[in-house]
Amino acid sequence: MIAPMTPGSVHVEPVDNAKAHREFAEFPYHLYRGDPTWVAPLRSTEMQRWSPRHNASLRGRWNSRFVVRRDGRVVGRIAAVVDPVFAERWQARAGFFGFYECRSDPEASRVLFEAAEGALRERGVEWVMGPVNLSTHDEVGLLIDGFARPPTLLTTYNPPYYETQVESAGYHPRLDYHAYECDPRHAHDPAVDRLLRMAGRAGGEQAAVTVRATTARRWEEDIRIMFDLYNRSFADLWGFVPIGRDEFMERAREFRPFYRPELALVAECGGRPIGFAIGLPDINIALAGLGGRVWPLGYLRLAWRVPRIRSLRLMLLGVLPEFVGRGVAARLAFEMTSAARRLGMRDAELSLVQDTNRSIQHVIHAFGGTRVKTYRLYAKQLET
Repeated sequence: MIAPMTPGSVHVEPVDNAKAHREFAEFPYHLYRGDPTWVAPLRSTEMQRWSPRHNASLRGRWNSRFVVRRDGRVVGRIAAVVDPVFAERWQARAGFFGFYECRSDPEASRVLFEAAEGALRERGVEWVMGPVNLSTHDEVGLLIDGFARPPTLLTTYNPPYYETQVESAGYHPRLDYHAYECDPRHAHDPAVDRLLRMAGRAGGEQAAVTVRATTARRWEEDIRIMFDLYNRSFADLWGFVPIGRDEFMERAREFRPFYRPELALVAECGGRPIGFAIGLPDINIALAGLGGRVWPLGYLRLAWRVPRIRSLRLMLLGVLPEFVGRGVAARLAFEMTSAARRLGMRDAELSLVQDTNRSIQHVIHAFGGTRVKTYRLYAKQLET
């Protein structure tokens, strides 16, 4: 039973009814009102994130959500998540916290974490990591550097004080991720030419690496190829868990309205797919200023803005393990850069890149990429 509130007190409660569900989804729009950097996601999309019918990521993952009130007003939210495949593969008895948003209120933040940790402890969790917004295929990490830059498509944004509130709850850095920016119009480093020559020899004397763009006509076939490459290319990357076909296809359908065939590439060697890269126009530029609403005039503004986007987010670049170090990533990056230049793109963000992934960082630097943001994954061992 939840105790009654007293004036000035904080009060945490589970999201177990329609009112709390709506408050959980709407809180960020109140928190960031007036913040010119934050980009509001579509409200309809945020509501559907918690519907198993609309979000395949919920299937097979346990979650519990909480909101915290001060004087009856919501001042924060958090979700506790258990992904059993992650726990089995990377950290036994691990769980996540995610969707953390809170006003600059240390007490409210503390009781949010206590609620989430209590729910996870009841599920047998001993290690909590986060923020992870449901799965490692979703938004990961707390922004700790680069606050002046608006978030790009499917990346997070938060105020600087979050770092203090998370660490005050006993969390310690586990892994950093970075975002890099490059200008497709600029000439690349001479090192790129050496990497491209390596790609020409990657398959031996009889089979050079080629890169082709996808086509709308081959949409279903190419998505199946990328699904296979995605799971195989990132299998050894820390934190990666295999994605199900329904989950992958669901995400592909969401991106399809903004898909540019020239920016979805497949690398092949002797006709065999060995790598891929996916870039999307940064739709956040079109969403900025809409407040998450597309009715009544938002659709018109989106329809006008989307074709005029000149910023790109390179979301995925993967190469099969047996072809890593043979210049294939550089070849994909070169073709992506060339396509972006032809489409009139003026800048591109490459994210998220694990701090420990030195090989891809080498490629990024060769193309003139500079680090512009850092996101941090935290971890905490729960007391028994």
